[in-house]
Amino acid sequence: MSSFLDHVAEPHNFNPVSAPFDLLVSDLFLKLDATNAENKAPYNSVSEKKTSIIETFIDTWRTHFGPNIYSAVRLIFPNRDARKYYIKDVALSRLVVRLLGLQKGSADYTMIQNWKKSYHHKLRLAGDEERRSLGDLSLLVSRIMSRRRNAADAVKSTVSVDEVNDVLDRLTQTSQASDQMELLGPFLARLTIPEVRFFFSMILKESMLSFFERSFFLSWHPDAYELFKVCNDMKKIFWLLSDPSQRLDPKQLCVQPMYQFVPQSSKKLDISYDALCKKMTVPLERRGKDPKLVQAYDEGGVEGHFLIEEKLDGDRMLMHMAGGKFLWHTRRRRDYTLVYGENVHIGSLTKNLASAFHESVHSVILDGEMVAWSKDRNCLLPFGTLRSAAVQEALKQFDIVDVYEGNNSWPLYIVFDILHLNGKDLTSLPLFYRKQLLKKVVHEVPHRFEVLEWVKAKHPEDLKANMQKIVSENNEGIMVKSLLSKYRVYSRDSTWIKVKPEYLESFGENLDLVVIGKIGRVKTSYVCGLRDDENEGTYKSFCAVANGFSNAVYRQIESKLCNFWVDYHLQKPPKAVMVFGTKKPDFWIHPANSVVLEIKARSIEVTAETPYAAGSTLHNLWCRSVREDKGYEECISLQEYHDLKSRYSRDIFKTQAVNRDRKRDFENSIYQKYNKPKRRKPNEKSSLFNATTFIIATDYKHPDTGEVMAAATMRRLVAEHGGTVWLDLHKDDARVLNTVIIGEVTTPRLGRWMEEGFDIVRPQWIYECVQRRFLVPLEPQFMFHVTSRKLGEAIAHREDEFGDSYTISAASSKGFLHHLLGLRVDRQLKAEPFERTAQDTALAAGAYEGGIHRGLFYGAAFYIVLGDGPLARSEYCRVYHRIGRFGGTVMQQRELNRIGFIVVPDSAINNGGAKRMHHELLQELAKTFSESARLPYVVSADFISASIAAGEMVDASCYAITQ
Repeated sequence: MSSFLDHVAEPHNFNPVSAPFDLLVSDLFLKLDATNAENKAPYNSVSEKKTSIIETFIDTWRTHFGPNIYSAVRLIFPNRDARKYYIKDVALSRLVVRLLGLQKGSADYTMIQNWKKSYHHKLRLAGDEERRSLGDLSLLVSRIMSRRRNAADAVKSTVSVDEVNDVLDRLTQTSQASDQMELLGPFLARLTIPEVRFFFSMILKESMLSFFERSFFLSWHPDAYELFKVCNDMKKIFWLLSDPSQRLDPKQLCVQPMYQFVPQSSKKLDISYDALCKKMTVPLERRGKDPKLVQAYDEGGVEGHFLIEEKLDGDRMLMHMAGGKFLWHTRRRRDYTLVYGENVHIGSLTKNLASAFHESVHSVILDGEMVAWSKDRNCLLPFGTLRSAAVQEALKQFDIVDVYEGNNSWPLYIVFDILHLNGKDLTSLPLFYRKQLLKKVVHEVPHRFEVLEWVKAKHPEDLKANMQKIVSENNEGIMVKSLLSKYRVYSRDSTWIKVKPEYLESFGENLDLVVIGKIGRVKTSYVCGLRDDENEGTYKSFCAVANGFSNAVYRQIESKLCNFWVDYHLQKPPKAVMVFGTKKPDFWIHPANSVVLEIKARSIEVTAETPYAAGSTLHNLWCRSVREDKGYEECISLQEYHDLKSRYSRDIFKTQAVNRDRKRDFENSIYQKYNKPKRRKPNEKSSLFNATTFIIATDYKHPDTGEVMAAATMRRLVAEHGGTVWLDLHKDDARVLNTVIIGEVTTPRLGRWMEEGFDIVRPQWIYECVQRRFLVPLEPQFMFHVTSRKLGEAIAHREDEFGDSYTISAASSKGFLHHLLGLRVDRQLKAEPFERTAQDTALAAGAYEGGIHRGLFYGAAFYIVLGDGPLARSEYCRVYHRIGRFGGTVMQQRELNRIGFIVVPDSAINNGGAKRMHHELLQELAKTFSESARLPYVVSADFISASIAAGEMVDASCYAITQ
């Protein structure tokens, strides 16, 4: 059955002359680009003014040309135009260099070649107006062309919209740079500088209207945006809706077979189970409803119930079938028909669907999830293997070598909704009725084409029971849907809710990796490496991470690494130190001078080829935190990674990672550490540091307890006591006299100040002043670097001959105590036992005053698993006493609602009991799972040792025991 969109006639303009390209540039693009909060008058907002500009442009078009605006639409919406030029920013920059004849090494050449590099440094230094253009290659090119044109030969706008479209059409047919130059060279000479800018933006398929695309649709026709939701063909939209007075029938504004659309999305759970159940069980309003629908509602026992189905980890995929032809596309309207098949004769999936539908079905649209099925393992495979499985099946259609033969896997399409059937739109029907139709329409093909199972639920206990099943099976989560919900295209609706168990968001591959390179682009990427212990410790490039950072994080990392980067193109790194694959960095850095990042990945990438020297990489990764507590030697090695990869590949029950909410703070998060907080005036506790300005350059480590206070925390401490905090200072600054520089580690920045003659005070001085509530006189023990001779002489008289202070009433273990060590006694005295005893006493006392810890594990509850064998009891006691000695509580009963960590000793792991114990715990956790439950970590005893060695609770997920 054909759609009304299949045969749309082209409207004709009354003006046969093509519109000038300058009309789009001057009356639309430039006006929108120039509108801001300062010139929005007489409108109340920027949005109102921009909408008015669009409406004026459309009125001008209708008045001077007519009802056919499609030729202009192709240029106004280049991001939605079907033409493909295969020219990205890098290729375009090279093309521009050749078109303009730029000499290598010239200022313009360097500017174009490096336009993405050091983006965040430029962003920090740029003004408000400059920031807008930093990442705009088209604007940069137009500025360079304006400087190189002869001012005497002014170019006037003579190019029409049709000519621009013709050049772009011909550009799609060229692939060689020489052909592209031959086409574009003469044409660019005819364009004005503003036209050049927006012409290049069209080639790059950038959005011209940004957030005002909807305004353009509505200004052209009241139904245009609603039709755009269910049809991605811009030609049909603007041809069909040429007359704003002719409205579409509401029945036409629905999904149409073979036309792509954006499916309905779900929301996250943000209310209690009780509230969710009440919301999902609102009864049917019977008045005015179809009697057959009401009858089905009653017979199906729908009233008071809602739907629960498993949330799958795959690719959201829409399937269209009409007249034996198929269309497959993702929720972002990306076409996958070539991969999965366009008819039942060829395709990785459609070849198995000849009998997948009832014989009466002529056209249908289905919504579902595309996953990968393994024949050997008889289970669903991880998300990252889906594309490989699809390619494998596609390759088998041809007589060529199948590089994926060993996988023995294929795509499996799991359907959960039906939206169209034989010319009838089903989106307005309730979900329970669509589910009934789906069961009648689809004939399942095992492991190829299946319908997702679902259950009816009524009470919060049903939610809890299904979540218990998800927890016990280590699955991702569940979908909760109202059985009366309609399907809302291009919408995120509260009738579809996804629910995930809390602990799942801590699973996945977390690797500590050292940074060995940097690729400077609009979004800077850091190249991380693995140490190859079998090749004399050479570091091999492994992955590039660009996500998970904020501007503050970039600044923090670069402040540490800025003096150590080496330009890769000027000096290659020694092969004995590091090796890169085909993907080369812009800069490299020696691992000893670098930082360690904790990388979280969704899965290990298993593609046939990789641009990294390690031979493998990670899929869907981002930086979780900057590990300041780890050195580069402590990072995972290549051999350890191979062990992890092999376990990942063969363990079919391995937990699949879930993409956490990246904007939510979590333990050791880079957002917690570095994200710029909203500026609030600190609550001043005293005026201790009034009239004093501080620069806090480094963190502070307490000499007795070992507690580390971050520089940001010290800045807040100073501000709370009346001080002023600056970030930088120069020797010729007038504010030098009232400024105190704080630091105790020689960083590049601190070294510069020392060379300029500044005195550096240790952070301990601030700590002592706050503790004693007065400004403690400076003494040698408080000074990190002294340049002034007068100051050195003055503070030298504030200590006695043993190095103890005259003004601070606290004995120094490095002063008089060292003098006692020189005395002749029966048994030699040492400073360290005294210090250690003091710390143990403080821990045992359980006090927390003046920055002294109660205990490393204070407030944490543990349960220790008793293993088998002769050493099990002694190992249990050893772990028990270590936890207790550092302030932790060991529970004798396995009360999962109170326990934070379940420790499995080596004796239980070595005899194979860990897997059995993990399975038992999962079953027990599932039985006791509740809505507000937070699941305990199951860790090895190494977690206790590592925490004690680090002096803090390390990330438990690194020591978690899985199946």
